[in-house]
Amino acid sequence: MHNYLDLEIATVEQYSMIVDLEALEEWRQLGWKTYKEVQLPAGDEDAFRLYGEFDKRTQTLMFNKPVLLNEMSKDQLINREVIDAVMHLGNYGMGGAGFFGLLLDTEEYLTYATWSSGDFVIVNDRVVECSPEHYDKIKPWTSNYGDGLTWDELTETVSGSMIRSYELADDVFILFLSKNGADLKVEFVKQDSRLPKEREAYEDGQICDYILFQHKDATLIV
Repeated sequence: MHNYLDLEIATVEQYSMIVDLEALEEWRQLGWKTYKEVQLPAGDEDAFRLYGEFDKRTQTLMFNKPVLLNEMSKDQLINREVIDAVMHLGNYGMGGAGFFGLLLDTEEYLTYATWSSGDFVIVNDRVVECSPEHYDKIKPWTSNYGDGLTWDELTETVSGSMIRSYELADDVFILFLSKNGADLKVEFVKQDSRLPKEREAYEDGQICDYILFQHKDATLIV
């Protein structure tokens, strides 16, 4: 049995979601367990900065284990549509972890679960995010620093695209997308010469340990 309160999956310790009580059995069938069933210490369910606020009369807090990329067959990902791209997944209680994720038509994010992972995603040879100190040499796909330094050129580019294939190596995961006859290449990397940062996305394991699926309404807690 998994320790749902200390998963030790990539950087993720817990995977939670608030659900309506009327749908409780449906979520149980998908492997979700209530906070009482996983023996969350009494009162911790009220830590709204981690889990969000919920009405105990009509809702409950549930936990599960996210599915890793290498736990799914390849055909479960091929021909999926990309609906959106986000850079703010993951939560540590005082803010976001900056996980990059692609929302698929399965209502799940394909998530790179490592801190500020948009810094380690390259789309058509252009990094998704980086620090403004590098903007004189690199213009990332997205920026959220205010004062004329806020833009998003990625969402419109990838939304509506289809996953045609992918390649997985020890430290690189590549998605091949297509949209309106144009090809898109999305590379999740540990490190790459095209990145301005010298640090690596993770220290231990391989990249397949950090690529996972999360429900669009669930939270990865680090």
